[in-house]
Amino acid sequence: MAASAAMRFPQPVRVGDLLRRDVIQPVESQNFLGTLQQIVRDPDGTLAAVINLGGFLGFGSRPVSVPVDALVLLGQVVEVDAFTPAQLRQLPTFSPGIAAPLSPDAVIKVGLAKPSH
Repeated sequence: MAASAAMRFPQPVRVGDLLRRDVIQPVESQNFLGTLQQIVRDPDGTLAAVINLGGFLGFGSRPVSVPVDALVLLGQVVEVDAFTPAQLRQLPTFSPGIAAPLSPDAVIKVGLAKPSH
C-alpha cells in the first residue's frame, strides 16, 4: 500500500485540516462512507485514520481505523482508495487503547486523487 501511496504525489497536510471531512468512495457517484474523526499513530509507528463509518445524521455510525496510505485527497473530501465499502464494513470497531492521537497541528503526507469521472 505504501508503494502505491508514494505514486500519488503525497502532499503535506495539517491534521486539523483533515478532521471532520467527508470520506467518499472513489467512484463517479462519490458515495458517502463516513466522516474522518482523527489521525492516530499505532504502536508500530504507522499512521491510521479513524473514520466514523456509515450511519445517518451521526446515528448508527461506528469508528473504524484505516491506514493513512489508503486515503487520497480530492478537493475538500477524502477518498478511501484501497478498500471497498464491504471491506470497510468488515473492519473491527476502533478502540483508542494504545493508539496515540496526533495533534491537530501535526503535519502528515496524504496523496492526491484524480477525479473518477
